[in-house]
Amino acid sequence: MSTLEAEPFWLRGPFAPVADEVTAHDLPVLGELPRELTGTYLRNGPNPKDSPSRHWWFGDGMVHGVHLEGGKARWYRNRYVRTARFHGTNLGPADGEDASAARARRLRGGGTSNTHVIEHAGRILSMVEAALPMQLDRELSTVGVFDFDGAVDTPMTAHPKRCPLTGELHFFGYQPIRPYLTYYIADAAGRVITKREIELDGASLMHDFAITRHHALFFDSPARMTRDWGDGMPFTWSDTHRTRIGVVPRAGGAVRWFDFEPGYLSHTANAFERDDGTIVLTGARCARFEVSPPFLYHWEIDLASGRTREGAIDERVVDFPRTDDRRTGQPHRYTYVVELCDFVGGTPTSARLRRYDAATGTSVAQDLGPQNVPGECVFAPRSADPSEDAGFLLSIVYDGARDGSDLVVLDAKNFGAAPLARVRLPQRVPFGFHGSWVPAAHAPS
Repeated sequence: MSTLEAEPFWLRGPFAPVADEVTAHDLPVLGELPRELTGTYLRNGPNPKDSPSRHWWFGDGMVHGVHLEGGKARWYRNRYVRTARFHGTNLGPADGEDASAARARRLRGGGTSNTHVIEHAGRILSMVEAALPMQLDRELSTVGVFDFDGAVDTPMTAHPKRCPLTGELHFFGYQPIRPYLTYYIADAAGRVITKREIELDGASLMHDFAITRHHALFFDSPARMTRDWGDGMPFTWSDTHRTRIGVVPRAGGAVRWFDFEPGYLSHTANAFERDDGTIVLTGARCARFEVSPPFLYHWEIDLASGRTREGAIDERVVDFPRTDDRRTGQPHRYTYVVELCDFVGGTPTSARLRRYDAATGTSVAQDLGPQNVPGECVFAPRSADPSEDAGFLLSIVYDGARDGSDLVVLDAKNFGAAPLARVRLPQRVPFGFHGSWVPAAHAPS
């Protein structure tokens, strides 16, 4: 077997890390960029710096940014997130040091910071669920660890949710020691106003969660966390631990747990409450962590009667579901996913975007052309128009014919039509994880 064949998928082909941090201005554009797009598209992902990573999740974080303004692609830059781990700081226990001291050190810059990147209260935050977030400046250089002025003393999820009604940022931390789960709310200015420990009998892999108008939803699965994050995956599947969704009142009150079929939630699309009080959650679910492929799935909880329902929305293999963030916690119509296709040896070799329409129960695929493989798409509003399709979808797409990458802009109203524009990026962007659209008005000064 050749060296290339022996390498895992995340170290070769379109997944392979890039060596250089690049800055490029006035990027070429095919088509016409909408002038309403004024801001920066950001996307995070793993990019091992010095040596191969043991898992796709474990590479050093690298944030890629494309700034759009006045119908032009003004710049592209990519920067490593300078964590303590990136700098080679010893994060293990020193001689005579107890585990708590080493854990505290890993919390502050010990993670890879490779999973997501958002803006809140004028700060750009790069995140991974094993540590505190890292703050970046507007040019994507690392400012340092951000702990909400000392209010957060646990790891922070890479999937916080901003409530569009209050401007609050809801997030949580999970860990293999007590408190196993902590729920936080930060106000629109970035001040933590709620910190609440959620009682559990142990930690499970909680990569994502959801909020509704009145509740936060936590997915307690059989993927049990048995130790701290390190070089290997710290989870073991338990055939005896039931799958539960915890419903936590945002304003305080008793937590209620509801049992469901065994499974693991990889990513949520959204959750909301119907007029009758029933909670509806949509997300990508695997029957078993790292063994079964994800499908788009829904869960329902009737809070009044305690009855639950669940089931697959489709049999296609999909992940990275996104909605219009202005609908977070509110009823939504459209869910955008990456559909994984053409599996070889359990690994997809191609992908396409797909939009699910909850109003009609149908879906439509987006054809981006031969050898074009998209990543997660992000919704960018056109204006103050609150309609879900009044905006654009942004995705970094790999073009296998030229071994390069484009930022592709789609019209959400005409999903499935040809892209409005393709921004040619100066180098290939490795397949990564999650991103955000940061309007110019929200960018840090």
